[in-house]
Amino acid sequence: METNSTTQKWLAEALGTGFLVFIGAGSIPATLILGKAGKVPFSMADLGMISFAFMLVIVGMVYALGHISGCHINPAVTVSLAATGKFPWKDVPGYIGAQVVGATAGALAIVGTLGKVAADLGLGMTTYGSTTPWARATFAELIGTALLAFVIFGVIDGRASAGWAGLAIGSTVFAVIIVVGPATGAALNPARYVGPMFISALWGESVQWSQLPAYFIGEFVGAVLGALAYLTLAKTHPVVVIPEARLNSRIGEEVPA
Repeated sequence: METNSTTQKWLAEALGTGFLVFIGAGSIPATLILGKAGKVPFSMADLGMISFAFMLVIVGMVYALGHISGCHINPAVTVSLAATGKFPWKDVPGYIGAQVVGATAGALAIVGTLGKVAADLGLGMTTYGSTTPWARATFAELIGTALLAFVIFGVIDGRASAGWAGLAIGSTVFAVIIVVGPATGAALNPARYVGPMFISALWGESVQWSQLPAYFIGEFVGAVLGALAYLTLAKTHPVVVIPEARLNSRIGEEVPA
């Protein structure tokens, strides 16, 4: 049996997360640049296009890299897989390290493509405003990431319809961003969250590290809860099959001639 090396898997995770940040998070400053040039206010249509960018890049990465590394491209997903026995804990640090490196490189690529103005416009960082309490921000990330993990565990179930994983996962991210985005920006991914922050800090931009606990608690706990919810729902039970001869005998006993 042939398999990919650990280095190849790490590289796949780094590239996948990097492309996720470059396209997904990069669509945010790109949208703001175009809106500013046309003096158009940010609207639901803009949020929809940003969500669509995240969806399409995730679909592409799942189909391109899923057979190499599993295409976790999200530390919360990696931890949830390990916590449920579907991924070895010894491989978790390497995967998370690759994902964070990839996310940081992806954020740097945004600046390389759009210029410093992208950093000035936030570089796709996710934050929550003063009108959103810490508890609500944590809950928003938790329920959004839980839904994502629930779908991921569903599509990797051997009983699921084959070939739809990328579209199902990408579509779920699209849907979640529409609802959670206005509250927290819908990071749903610790690597996607910190990558743009590292590069923004490097460019001297203001970074709200104090909000990190809400995102990390919500995402890691949410992913594990979503995984456990699916596994509980999908758990199978043994079926007792009574041999036909024995069944006929029982029927004869219960229904006298």
